[in-house]
Amino acid sequence: MESMKISAYYTIRISIIVLTTVFIVNYIMSTGIMKKLSNMLSPILRRLKVNPLSISSTLACFFSPTVGYSILAEGLKENKVNEREVIGASLANSFPSVLSHTFTFFIPVVVPILGHTGVLYVLIRLGVALAKTIIGFLYLSIISEDYSFEMPEINKLNKKENAKKSFKSTIRFAKRLIPIMFFMMTLVLYLSKIGFFDYVEKFVQPITNLLNLNPNVGILALTEIMNVQAAIVMAGGFLNEGILSSKEVLIGLIIGNVLTFSTRYVKHSLPLHVSLFGAKLGTKIVMVNAAITLLLDIFIIAGLLLI
Repeated sequence: MESMKISAYYTIRISIIVLTTVFIVNYIMSTGIMKKLSNMLSPILRRLKVNPLSISSTLACFFSPTVGYSILAEGLKENKVNEREVIGASLANSFPSVLSHTFTFFIPVVVPILGHTGVLYVLIRLGVALAKTIIGFLYLSIISEDYSFEMPEINKLNKKENAKKSFKSTIRFAKRLIPIMFFMMTLVLYLSKIGFFDYVEKFVQPITNLLNLNPNVGILALTEIMNVQAAIVMAGGFLNEGILSSKEVLIGLIIGNVLTFSTRYVKHSLPLHVSLFGAKLGTKIVMVNAAITLLLDIFIIAGLLLI
């Protein structure tokens, strides 16, 4: 009962912050801010000596990754872009795609729950995406064959821009988040009080001892495999209870990201890319992106362990 009371107070306090932020972000996004950002960057990206279709795809990903990849798929069918350029463009699309996710999930959810640790985690994810984008543009600058035709026009998406739809979107999100938040916080508090984590340590200690980590880092990583939101809430509970430090939470979340990267790409990225580019090229795009993300995450984990 004590755990439930503390969890209820925490859930109400954090939910007010999170849901208010979600509503504000949804409302701002509905005004077309990502489209405006795309237009601002367009003159800069046009100066790059790469296929204009690749630039169009990257710009479109600022407000819709699906539209961005659809532009590449149409260009491939019309022979305006080749397969190597599609792979390079898919890497270049990483930062704008993650940036749009930052506004819809990282800022309104991760940051309020994890505080400054959440800010660091968001910066890490953006840093990985930016590194992939730079790699993509470097690759495109080497292999692009034709950049003489006009930049195609990007059609705007249908707008959802009104407070009513933003409110409905926030309510739908609340129905998913609040039960998870309350349950996970209650569970973390209860298990902590009865000493459950002390028993679990025995099972994950061989691995965590090898990396000189708190065994609860392993618990956090394993939770992320099941549900990302649950892992974020659990991380917040670990921070509040002093079970894990900020660095250990970051390591746990990134390890969880590494452990789930294959299933996440199979569930979400692979169906989209196969439907747009066919089984062979679609699979190749997903594998290249997943491999580079995995490699960068491993470097970050190694860096955090050395700090």
